[in-house]
Parts: sequence; C-alpha cells; structure tokens
Amino acid sequence: MRPVVCYAESDDGVIWHKPMLGLQEVCGTTQNNVVIKSEEYNAGSIIDDISVISDPEDCDWPLKALFWDGDPHRKGTGEPRRFGIWAARSKDGIQWEKIDKVLPRWGDRFNAMSVKHKGRYVLFGRVPDMGHIYPQGRVVSRIESTDLIHWTTPELVLMADPEDSPHMEIYSATAFSYGDIMLGSIERMHMSPDKLSPELIWSDDDGITWRRSRNRNALIPWGPPGTFDSDWINLTTNPPITHHDQLWIYYSGRSGAHKVQYPHNHGAIGLATMRIDGFCSIYGTNNAGWILTPPMTWPGGNLEVNVDPRRDITSHPMHTSNERLRVEVRDETNKPLAGFGIDDCHPVMTNTSRFPTCYTPLQFRGDKTLQILKGKQIRLQFELLDTHLYAFRSGQT
Repeated sequence: MRPVVCYAESDDGVIWHKPMLGLQEVCGTTQNNVVIKSEEYNAGSIIDDISVISDPEDCDWPLKALFWDGDPHRKGTGEPRRFGIWAARSKDGIQWEKIDKVLPRWGDRFNAMSVKHKGRYVLFGRVPDMGHIYPQGRVVSRIESTDLIHWTTPELVLMADPEDSPHMEIYSATAFSYGDIMLGSIERMHMSPDKLSPELIWSDDDGITWRRSRNRNALIPWGPPGTFDSDWINLTTNPPITHHDQLWIYYSGRSGAHKVQYPHNHGAIGLATMRIDGFCSIYGTNNAGWILTPPMTWPGGNLEVNVDPRRDITSHPMHTSNERLRVEVRDETNKPLAGFGIDDCHPVMTNTSRFPTCYTPLQFRGDKTLQILKGKQIRLQFELLDTHLYAFRSGQT
C-alpha cells in the first residue's frame, strides 16, 4: 500500500487502536483507518508528510493540516511532476476537507508548527528548486501565513555549517513554543553512512535565528542494529506532552534510510521520555559553580527552581547528601540586595523531579520571597554544588 494518512486513538498514549472508519477506498476496500489519501492515488501519487495544526479559535474548523502530495515515480522520466503542499481542515480529526494546493512544488519534507504562533501558521520546509538555489545540499526555509493560502517570502533559517560533517545535510526541522523561547529539532541526514538523527535547537526570535549546543549530541539516540529506529529518527511537530512528572516525545523510526527495501527497512512510532525541562541542564561540580543571569524585570511571585542535586543522575532519585542549590538576588548594577544574599537563602537539597509540578520555591530568612521585588530590575546568581539546574521561573499565577 502506498503512503496515506491514517488515524489511531489511545486512552493512555501507549496502547493504540486503529478503528475501521470506512472512509477511503484503498486496495479495493474501505475497511481501514485511512482518513486522507492522495488526489491521484490511483495514478501512483502518495502523501509523504503531514502536519496537523490545532486551531481552537476557529469553532467551525478547529483542526487544520498541511500535507505533501505528489508522484515520486515521475522523477527522472521527463514527465511533469505534480507535487506540492496541500491544506485541509477538519472538525474532528477524522473527516477531512481538502482546501487547495497552497505551496506548489515545495519539497516533500516539511514541518508546520502544531499551533499558531502569534496568530500565524508557521512552516519550515524546502523551497522549490532547492537543489539549484542551494547546491550545498538540503536546507530549511521558514514561511508564515494568516490563512494557509497566502504565504510570506521564504527565509533561509537552517543549513549545515563548517562544524558539521562534510557529508551532513539539514533534512528538515521542527519547532514548538516552550516557556518564553522556541525549541525544536533538526533532522541531520548523514549522507555517509545514510542515517538520520535529531538534534535539539532553540530560538529566541520566533524561529528565524537558531542555536545549537556545543557538543551537538543526538536528542534521541539510534536503537541497536536491526531495531525499528536503528537508522532513522525524526520527531513529531507538536511539543512534548506533559504526563505526570515526565515529558513524552513521540517519534518515528526506521531500520533503513533511502532506497532500502522491506523487509530490511521497517518502521514504527516510538515514545521517548525525559524529566520536565530535561532538554539540558547547567551543572556545578563538587567545587561549586556559579551562574549569573542578565538583568530582568521580576514579574512577581516567588522564585521557583527545577533542580537535581545529585552528582550521578543515574543514582536513586532521592540519593542526595551535601549537594545543594542557593541563590543570591542582586540589583541591575550587580550589587547584592539586603536580605537576599547567598547566606540568606535556604538551600535546595532535594531532587524536584517528583514534586507535583517539578518545581520548588526558594525561601530566604524571615520567610522573604521575591514577590516583594515585583517590577524591579534584578539579577540572579545561582550557586550549584554537585547540582543540575534545569530551569527557573516565577511562581506568579
């Protein structure tokens, strides 16, 4: 069966069911869970990518989708190829109404943000004739729209750089809002050997300028040889799902990359988990480390932290001894504020991963909190002794 869009549902996010919907005829039967198929399915076209977008402000059509539709078999035959990105809308995620082909001749690998960003649909993908415009290989461009029909001029936002392997290209990218920044992943296509892995990226200007970690580790490692995710991993377009004290990240995997045929290439959907805010941490060794924030206007509420005071984060979750985190509050000129010095702070010595919110409030002598500093310019200096700091925030509700 050629690629189509299918529907599945779950009560717990682990065991999934594929209901027989009877909506689309595929392989001579409607007894399947197919919800969208290619406009020219009978002529050999396929759907190769889809991003579903939650749009609750539209009461009539609360779900939108963008998907790539085309015929890969015409490539190299001299016949014109009919392909591009289509838009569709739905009331329930099952019955879909196609709107139009909105981005003709765009490439077959793209990701759209799963919710509007500042009132706009945002897509990261491959512009038409990318190979002629960017001879160095695959790159990612950003566009946005208010109606899914009319789009802005593409802007190049991601490409391999001199620190990457000379055989690596940026296959695609995902993006989602997280806190007050944008996080995402790049799909790194390693041309030799032909494998694909995700890498964490982040942006503080709406996905135009992206940053990468210094060591550029894979966000999710490949599985052992022969497993469903041994050669290919890419992430969904939606942000991680918060489940109790974890983030759940769904991803697709394959045991082979380009042109590898079944049964040597089989795929599945996998689930990876991490602690809340566990994308990265700042760690202070047993000699203690310090980090000072830039000046900020404190919004009110108490200061809360997400920390793990363990030298070895593979040890028992509650195995802590002398590890700790303390904070000193300073003014915008970097002078300590009276009553908020480092020795005024009650140390945090407990792993917050099991707290109801995975955060714990900071307390100072005299039961002082940062609420009294609302609206003031402050800086925070953290002292970390064998402690990982994942995030801090205002507890203002």
